[in-house]
Amino acid sequence: MEVISRATISIKRTRMGTICDSLGVFHLQVQQADTLVISALGYQTKEWAVPFIFNPEFPPFFSIKMEDISYLLDDVDIYALGSWDEFKDDFLNAEVKEKDPINTDIKKQLKPFNTRKPNPVPAQYRPKNEKLGVVQAIFAPTDFLFGKLSKSEKNKRKISKRIKEEGKNNKISKKYNAQIVADATGLEGDELLDFMGFCGKKIHVTENSTDYDVMKQILDLYKEYTTKEE
Repeated sequence: MEVISRATISIKRTRMGTICDSLGVFHLQVQQADTLVISALGYQTKEWAVPFIFNPEFPPFFSIKMEDISYLLDDVDIYALGSWDEFKDDFLNAEVKEKDPINTDIKKQLKPFNTRKPNPVPAQYRPKNEKLGVVQAIFAPTDFLFGKLSKSEKNKRKISKRIKEEGKNNKISKKYNAQIVADATGLEGDELLDFMGFCGKKIHVTENSTDYDVMKQILDLYKEYTTKEE
């Protein structure tokens, strides 16, 4: 059975309530005739009548089952002119209207937890402070001095920076490499190496560049390269 974290539970009579923890556990002081209103993102809102409790001094634990809810999305038109990255961005940014006001409130509560990008650096290599600046020196002088003077923290910052740079380089190499250039131009061997040397710093590829943009640059430079040879 899958637990539901961050569900909102309120007493229907008083509208007082709480939010359960990451394990789906919550504690709430209720009366015998109370009804709980339970809501969670992705589940149907449920009204649950509190069962009769024989011994209020030792209240039992109850397991409350929630039903999944499905969201009907509008039709999506896909055009041949857009790239896969553009389509993916549009799809991810599409807004789903939430009819249940309680679920809308939960989305607002959880929004700060969904804005951070995943950290590619393993936990054991993450420094306590990635950047040491004036703010840290003023408001957290102990942490600032530790990060500035500690040899282990210096090494962690170096390793963290290297891992992030390698991650960016890996993403760039998937967008621009010899095989992609060969497929686009038909060049091979020394001709391919000579052309890629010609491209050099003229081609601008980042981890956020689209496949269309990279391919356009390759073809434009190839046209310039063949015109130069003539």
